[in-house]
Amino acid sequence: MVHTPRRHALGLIGALVASGAASAVLPASAQTASSFPSRPIKLIVPHAPGGNSDTFGRILAQKLGDRIGQQVVVENRPGAGGTLGSAMVSKSPPDGYTLVVADNGTHAIAPTLYGAKLGYDVFKDFTPITLAATFPTVIMVHPSVPAQNAKEFVALAKSQPGKLTYSSAGTGNGSHLTVELFRVAAGGLDMVHVPYKGGAPAVQALLAGEVQLSSVSVNTALPHIQAGKVRALGMASMKRSPALPDVPTFAENGIPFEADSWLAIMGPPGIPADVAAKLNQEIAATLREPETQERLAKLGLVVVASPQSGLTDVLQRDVPKWGKAVKDSGAVSD
Repeated sequence: MVHTPRRHALGLIGALVASGAASAVLPASAQTASSFPSRPIKLIVPHAPGGNSDTFGRILAQKLGDRIGQQVVVENRPGAGGTLGSAMVSKSPPDGYTLVVADNGTHAIAPTLYGAKLGYDVFKDFTPITLAATFPTVIMVHPSVPAQNAKEFVALAKSQPGKLTYSSAGTGNGSHLTVELFRVAAGGLDMVHVPYKGGAPAVQALLAGEVQLSSVSVNTALPHIQAGKVRALGMASMKRSPALPDVPTFAENGIPFEADSWLAIMGPPGIPADVAAKLNQEIAATLREPETQERLAKLGLVVVASPQSGLTDVLQRDVPKWGKAVKDSGAVSD
């Protein structure tokens, strides 16, 4: 019997299916949720090991891998505030096997901070999977500052324009822009920004009294607050933190603004809809597991596990909000 090219091709595909290798040659559009995942998933953390994104990513990877029966491998790709790793994922095959731990820095602040130099469009170059979790931000002052609460601090700052200083992990960083949102919401406080090379030296500057104010995530602030080394002015959140239930939000003190940081899971554009939906389902279920929530709560993270549309809604809200803060801060010009 003579094999025609067409018959030969069909026979080859049949052999591949029989051997379980068909998925290796099928295009992303042919991937289906029923067979996904059939191999390990790569989870890119676009920051250095040890930070909130990295710790979150490793907890999620372990628990998700247990749930889906495939290994989830964490790979750190730091650089340029997380934008290098994010750009890499945006150009990855759209098969659902490469994901990124996105955050408000990489996907809400970066578009304005980097402008045309940013290697991706946060709306067009990613498939949203889920808004995974948020971590509340607290603004705190050195004990030497006489203000005991947010209202007293605002009055103090207005009485001493250009005198009070605040630290941040760097110009354009979330810690910088959180204070910028506070400054504007409080009526345009005249304060001096002192940027440092990273979050640890920025906090150390506050502890040493080199600056009067700083903003950090709750898990970073908590031990210093409990030790009496700093005083919490308020939560830059819509509601109080379970970790600091006695600390009111700024909105409760008549200074309405919200600067919660968030972590999300995203993939490259073009992931098949059913695969993206399955990823959302499995990741959300993993995040809602009591053990996962307990481990994340110790980091100060509050699980959200939103539908895909929930992440899109947050991006549409936060890109202009943080973009305005970037411009108001002077980190970039119009």
